[in-house]
Amino acid sequence: STHAGEDEVVLAAHRTLMETHADALLILVPRHPERFNSVFELSQQQGFASVRRSTAEAVTPETSVLVGDTMGELLFLYAVADIAFVGGSLVPNGGHNLLEPAALDKPVLSGPHLFNFLEIAAMLRNAGALEEVTDAAALAATVRDLIDHPQKAKAMADAGLAVMKANQGALQRLLDGIGRLLG
Repeated sequence: STHAGEDEVVLAAHRTLMETHADALLILVPRHPERFNSVFELSQQQGFASVRRSTAEAVTPETSVLVGDTMGELLFLYAVADIAFVGGSLVPNGGHNLLEPAALDKPVLSGPHLFNFLEIAAMLRNAGALEEVTDAAALAATVRDLIDHPQKAKAMADAGLAVMKANQGALQRLLDGIGRLLG
C-alpha cells in the first residue's frame, strides 16, 4: 500500500517494465481511502488503461493498472500478484508489514525506509527474501529480473515463507520461557 510520493515512482517503474513486458499488470493500492480517486486519476492521466477494484469492472488483457480502492483486501491482492512491492518505504514513512506477502509465498520488494520493521527486514534480507530499491529505475529492473528469471522469484518467495515458518510460535515459546522462570 502506497503513500503520497510513491505512486509516481511505482507508475514510472511500471511504464519502464511495460517496454519489455507489455502485458504486465500493476495492482496499485493506495494506503488511505482519501487517495483512492487521486491515484486512479494519476494513473489515467499518465496514459495507463486503468480499472478500479471497487467498480468490479473486468480486468482485460489491455488493462495495465488495477487500482485497489477497497478496504480489507490487501492480502487478497497480494495473493493474486506474482511479485509484491511493500509501500511506505520509498518515502521516509517506515514501511509496512513485509511478512504479509512473504506469508503468501511472494518475492518481496521494498524501498529503503523500513525503520518500523528493522528486525523483520533484516531476517528477510539475510534469507534472500527481500530486495530493496531506491527509485523507479531500480524497481523496474528488479521486477523485470524476477519476471525473466522465475527460478529467482521462486527462491525469494520460498525464502520468505521459510522465515515465516521459522518464526511461527514465537509468542508461545516466550510464554513457555516466562512460565519456566516463574515456576
